[in-house]
Amino acid sequence: MSLLNKLIGSLGFLCVFGCSNSNDEKERQELLKWLNHQIIAISENIEADIELEKKGFYVHQGKTDYASKGYIEYTLKEKTGARLDVSQHSLLKLNDIKNTDGYQQLAAKANHLNLLLKINEVNVDGDEVESYEELDEYIDDIPRYFVITLSGWAGNRR
Repeated sequence: MSLLNKLIGSLGFLCVFGCSNSNDEKERQELLKWLNHQIIAISENIEADIELEKKGFYVHQGKTDYASKGYIEYTLKEKTGARLDVSQHSLLKLNDIKNTDGYQQLAAKANHLNLLLKINEVNVDGDEVESYEELDEYIDDIPRYFVITLSGWAGNRR
């Protein structure tokens, strides 16, 4: 009977890991689908956003004046409008985003408009401390988010 219990326990153990890998991949695919949609929307509005930015009316994070900065940063967001923070353990990688149809469309449009396009992965600072070594002990997953930057007008190539 103990051999049967060990076998059942082992199968349960395998199922847990097998199921979680499948769920992780499903989550990655769903995130990619959403991010692709979002990046296509950025691509479709880029010229209007640049015109607003040139006039100083584009809303930059923390900006209080009306001068053009010469670049626009798009932080990828959740469906609720909040910044999309992704677990460091997520299967989603920066290259996955770069390989979406939406990003390829944005890259082609940026190239056509002679703009510089970058996408960066940014680690969340956690609890506002100086470094990761100082993070509270309970934080075992430092989330990250993604920022797309377009520049190249007004002589600025950020």
